[in-house]
Amino acid sequence: RQMCIRDRSMTDTRYQNRGVGSGIISDVILCLKSSGYKEIRLGVDKGNPQSYSFWTKNKFTPIREDTYILMGLRI
Repeated sequence: RQMCIRDRSMTDTRYQNRGVGSGIISDVILCLKSSGYKEIRLGVDKGNPQSYSFWTKNKFTPIREDTYILMGLRI
């Protein structure tokens, strides 16, 4: 498979820092991997260090910076 598109997602502040968002992402990664995807890419706003930290914590790495930060993960 070539592409999966994910739009914006956020975790309610009442559930942040409890592993909820990372758990959801972990499940999504397993689902995409079992469906034949090899890589996940996403964009992070440059002005959102909390989002950047979340994705790096979940093993995504920066690929390129332009108007946003393109991040990826090989699965």
